[in-house]
Amino acid sequence: MKNESEITGPVWVRRDDYLNYHFNQKGPFWHLCTPGTHQEILFASPEDYGFGVTSAAVSLDSSVRIYAMAVMSNHLHDILAGPEEACLAYFKRRKRVLKYYSDASGRKVDWKGFECKLLPVGDVSALRTEIVYVNRNGFLACPEHTPYSYPWSTGMYYFNPAAWEGSVPYSELSYREKRKLTHSRCQDLPETVRVKDGMVHIPSFVQVREGERWFKDAHQYFNLLSRSREAYGEVAKRLGDEVFLTDSELFDAVCLYCRVQFGQTRPTALSPNDKVSVAVMMKREYHASNGQIRRMLRLDASIVQELFP
Repeated sequence: MKNESEITGPVWVRRDDYLNYHFNQKGPFWHLCTPGTHQEILFASPEDYGFGVTSAAVSLDSSVRIYAMAVMSNHLHDILAGPEEACLAYFKRRKRVLKYYSDASGRKVDWKGFECKLLPVGDVSALRTEIVYVNRNGFLACPEHTPYSYPWSTGMYYFNPAAWEGSVPYSELSYREKRKLTHSRCQDLPETVRVKDGMVHIPSFVQVREGERWFKDAHQYFNLLSRSREAYGEVAKRLGDEVFLTDSELFDAVCLYCRVQFGQTRPTALSPNDKVSVAVMMKREYHASNGQIRRMLRLDASIVQELFP
């Protein structure tokens, strides 16, 4: 009986060897991110977020493939494959598309300091972690969402075929509808591109199906989605990202720290000075948001703001 870790081909090979081979063939892989810390709000309304998604589809060319993406209120994430120069050129085109966008109220954004980091993804294991990190991002930053309800990310499409339904071909839109969607003269987009909910439908231009194949199965993906906070912490530090743990995950980490450092199991029972020390640790080690620090330590908002303006 063949081992389940093997697949058929010209010869029997281990699944990990097969994935490593394809990783080398399809790469290099990159995590493109823009700064979220101290960056003004880029996308304020659902329409703004939707255009953030559409801007990726409009800016893409055949030299770059997207495996995961997230449009956040003040930053972007993309997991890309392609030559470094092509990935940077894709970002420049996207920035140019966004630069001339203004919403219905005429709100304009200062894009001068809007630059990106393009960080290499080293192997298949790292690729899995980075994909899940991006797919978690909207859920973590917006507590009202679940991993499968944040609409401006690939998170709701991985291993969730029901979310793929209901889109229409971009080619069937009228000239006026195309202009409204892209906020420009009509764009010639590939035949595969589809539209849903006022934006280009993410699975029609992002390699979601291929992205799923980097995981052993859906169970592995779901396990990664809910575990390995240390792994995501390392990714967040590398990116300089702000929020990467749920309140529950962060609370567990804070309780452990308080028990080891102060012999106290409840963070709220610490002295004021100890609370400040824990707050600094939360910001330094876990990039906790000011709101998370305030809630978990029961600190006054003015104190938190003074510590982390």
